[in-house]
Amino acid sequence: MQRKEYDHIILLAHGSPDPLWKEPFETLHQRVTALYGEDNTSLAYMELTTPSLQDVVHALAPEVTSVAVLPLFLAVGRHLRSDVPAQIAELQSEQRNIVLLPPVGDDDIVKQAMESVIAGYLGKE
Repeated sequence: MQRKEYDHIILLAHGSPDPLWKEPFETLHQRVTALYGEDNTSLAYMELTTPSLQDVVHALAPEVTSVAVLPLFLAVGRHLRSDVPAQIAELQSEQRNIVLLPPVGDDDIVKQAMESVIAGYLGKE
């Protein structure tokens, strides 16, 4: 059974000035939007491209009060230890609670998918 914990989830990618780098994230966001609706998810970038996390949060409707930021990162590094939490702290308000979720790379399903890809290259599917 699924439960709704957040009004909105922001998918957060690192960012790059290379427009081709953004394509996988934009495709993922389009697929998620098709499943869950435009009102429930956004895509933001940490740096080097737009929209930024600040842009996305400021564009949210006032009735969106519970927001999660889901980093599309493999692991916790400097950005997730300090930069993103500092950005979120600045964006918090009495009307809107913003939570930083663990990066997708911490999820067992993602780890298993990566193991499967590696096994495929080794011919051990």
